[in-house]
Amino acid sequence: MQTAQSNVRPIRPAALMRWLAATVMLASVACGGSSSTSPSTGPTGEFKGTLVGDGASGVLTITFPASVASRSEAPSRFAFVQVAEAGTVEQVTGTLTLTPGGDVIAMTGTYDASAEPQLVLAGSGYGLAGDYSAANGVISGTSTFPNGKTGLWTVSTDAATVKVFCGTYSSSQGNGGGTWNLVLDSKNNLTGVASVAGQLQGTLSGTSLSVTYTGGTASGTLDPSTGAGSGTYDAPNIGEGDAGDWTANTGGC
Repeated sequence: MQTAQSNVRPIRPAALMRWLAATVMLASVACGGSSSTSPSTGPTGEFKGTLVGDGASGVLTITFPASVASRSEAPSRFAFVQVAEAGTVEQVTGTLTLTPGGDVIAMTGTYDASAEPQLVLAGSGYGLAGDYSAANGVISGTSTFPNGKTGLWTVSTDAATVKVFCGTYSSSQGNGGGTWNLVLDSKNNLTGVASVAGQLQGTLSGTSLSVTYTGGTASGTLDPSTGAGSGTYDAPNIGEGDAGDWTANTGGC
């Protein structure tokens, strides 16, 4: 699978650290505000998903406070995002369990729905930045690693019901392979990340899977009861084109 351009803007490690410091400072002085619009709910509880990057991958959980006060803004290019009241900055925690190896990285940060990026987390040299989609209960974005390399991540709401399938893909046209991780929520919506291919999105009907990503599609089967999945991918719009097989299972995380 050849390199595809991700539509998530990368954030340099130094910039991410500066942003995290600034948002933590804001959190210490933030005060409540008033709004003329009806309140709505931002991300709450625990989200679960995956991180995949150059030389690192794992299972990611992010925990929000019980409630996040927010209000609706006028439509924009991020119209699906609920925007917090001015000055509302929430403290957020997370854990990244690296695979293979099982090392657990503790992370802390903030969520501010009026900021860009909305969510920033950091710990032990790892950094995350991303935005929340209220429409499907997903948060996704970019990551930085201690070695200066980067990656992508995605998490889905209601962590207790989320299943993460970790695996690999292999090109049948001599283009190598990489990591292929999928995240399944309780409504059979699929997200995920594949190294090089980037963010994945799709649905599961019964055990039949359908996924799209920048430059291609994937199909196959995914069985939540057994925790196994496999199939094929096709990327005709990436470079000179690519195709191959993928496999993933819950035991691989």
